[in-house]
Amino acid sequence: MNNRILPTDKKSILVPSVLLNPNQDEDESLFSGIWLKWSSLTKAEKVVCLVISLIPLWWLLGWKHLFFFLGIGLFAYDFWRDKELRLTRPSIPVIFGLSFFLYSLLIRYLYGLYTGDSMSPNSILSVLNTWAGPSLMIWYIQSRNIRIRWQVIAWSFSVVVGLMIFFWGVIFFLWQQGSYVPPRSLYGLLTGKSVTYVPGAGNSNYLIPYFFTDESFIPGMVRYVYFFPGPESLGLTVGFISLLSLDLKNKLWSVALFSASIFILLTSGTRSVTLALPIVFILRYILVAGKSFGLWTVCALLAVLSFSTFSIPPVTNAVFDGLNKTAEVTANARADSTAIRGKIYRLTIERISSASNLQFFLGHVVRKEGVLPGYEPAKVGSHSFILGSLLYRLGVVGTLIFAIFWSSLLWTVYQKRKTKPLAYLLVFVVFTLTFIVMELELPVMPITVLAVAVYKPLQGDNK
Repeated sequence: MNNRILPTDKKSILVPSVLLNPNQDEDESLFSGIWLKWSSLTKAEKVVCLVISLIPLWWLLGWKHLFFFLGIGLFAYDFWRDKELRLTRPSIPVIFGLSFFLYSLLIRYLYGLYTGDSMSPNSILSVLNTWAGPSLMIWYIQSRNIRIRWQVIAWSFSVVVGLMIFFWGVIFFLWQQGSYVPPRSLYGLLTGKSVTYVPGAGNSNYLIPYFFTDESFIPGMVRYVYFFPGPESLGLTVGFISLLSLDLKNKLWSVALFSASIFILLTSGTRSVTLALPIVFILRYILVAGKSFGLWTVCALLAVLSFSTFSIPPVTNAVFDGLNKTAEVTANARADSTAIRGKIYRLTIERISSASNLQFFLGHVVRKEGVLPGYEPAKVGSHSFILGSLLYRLGVVGTLIFAIFWSSLLWTVYQKRKTKPLAYLLVFVVFTLTFIVMELELPVMPITVLAVAVYKPLQGDNK
């Protein structure tokens, strides 16, 4: 594949010729049948392809601190190769992503000085992995003007989906979803975790492909996790893949990937993502219809639907009955979990409302009060990123820092929306909706990093 060197500010980058000539057939440039042409990929695309396709390997290793080491690795490789770090001025998302990381560490350190509660190495590394690593990767991507063709990402995730379908077949037909003793991951082995797994001991420390005591949304099937540390992480990942599949021009590929992703989502039993996706699918349809038929046509249709829904009694009753039934079914799915979460949210709101001025602005920092005896993760300030991790633990200051980071990152992606698949905008809606009832899960930051780097030619995108 021919490449050209384009000059930029104080640096040069290697750009694939297909990005310079978007009319070139993507089938010829990227694919040979169903396989990617490895020689046609840039170095950055090869790295991304490997990182995604090797998700089962990261699961075996334990997932711990992968993204921090990837971020540091990029800078270390660059310094080793060029003997300097060629970085542009950091963007607003990078500044506030690193600020959120520093604030989280600083407030935890000051809390430790005040209470005598020491910080564990794992708590420091966890913040480094979640915030420092992805923020550094975004900085690196923007400094190098790195662009990853979206078909490379879609193909890599298709490989992972295929592996999960195969793994499901082994578990369901060969193992018959039987009980098992979870072995330790490499990280759990190296850190000396107990041989016996107990709930709350950290799923990354053990290899848990499915929860044989839980049920998914499909009758007769247990709750699956596959290669992820939890069903929520799995649900967010395949939810994103289902959105990405709708952007594919190859109908067979699109339908197969979408169907497999929805099936995997249902086996995960992740309620929040399952409820959020239909909303986002409708939003996607409105956006696509607006582009095809015009904004005024869509607005008129929405006006008619709104009037029908809220002004015609039979329609209104049918809609609200449907919503009530959906809410009831969702609540009854693992009703014990729903009740515990409800108690956690209620107590968290009470603690925030009764907090001192210092706690209200700076946060409670740590979770203390347990809600479910014997289960460590069920504490006041948990199971909601917005309510627990932000408002409760980091207060108004931490919440504002994150809000600026998140909104500026979304704006950065939105500004280049013409050169990105629609999925990379809509996935921010999915994440934001799930922040209400879920923590910030493993896939959120890596997918946002991909959203910054992903590229779609304006014309000639035939795949």
